[in-house]
Amino acid sequence: MAKDRRDDLTGDLFSVERLFPVKALVDMPRALDMKRQIARIMSQALRECGKTAGVVAAEMSELLGEDDTVTTAQLYAYTSEARVSHTISIVRWVAFVRATGCIWLWRDLLHDEGLTVLQGEEALHAQAGLAEKQGPS
Repeated sequence: MAKDRRDDLTGDLFSVERLFPVKALVDMPRALDMKRQIARIMSQALRECGKTAGVVAAEMSELLGEDDTVTTAQLYAYTSEARVSHTISIVRWVAFVRATGCIWLWRDLLHDEGLTVLQGEEALHAQAGLAEKQGPS
């Protein structure tokens, strides 16, 4: 008689729910709160990236092309919670994320929308888990 070789102690590698928690959309914060949140996470990224604001601004300018120069003063305005009238465009946001290398900014920006950002192997594991859950097609 064959022994049952199931291992009840090992978790399911493809259990996407545990690896990538799904969040529900939270109440929409006021625009002013959103602007401050964006400034806060950008400021954190600027401190953590290991580059000066001048270097980040120069790299952003290079990414954006000659028609769109970013100055250090603009960068400081974007990262100031007190300067809520000075907000960053989505194109400049992408350049900022790339220049700082702080990919986690996407996660922090989108978490209140109920979205999870997956990159590289995380995305592959999620796809594999979904394919296994759906079964053969």
